[in-house]
Amino acid sequence: MQKGFMHELEENVLSDSDDAKVFLVPSKKEHLAVKIDKNILGRLKDDEKLEQMLKNLLKMNSKSTTKEVININKRNYRIFL
Repeated sequence: MQKGFMHELEENVLSDSDDAKVFLVPSKKEHLAVKIDKNILGRLKDDEKLEQMLKNLLKMNSKSTTKEVININKRNYRIFL
């Protein structure tokens, strides 16, 4: 995995609220946005779980889907790991 992936993700913040951040995932093929709760974001940034999760989402995302926002919160983040 590339070292610059997380740096590029941090630069692509679409919105930032009190409880969640929305990131545009860097991809040439798809327009994928991920909304992550801030309490989960701290846990995922410690190790490379967030990068692996986003890489898996890009592999699983349908090629016919042009734009999608995926919501990751406390209830469903284990599904993505």
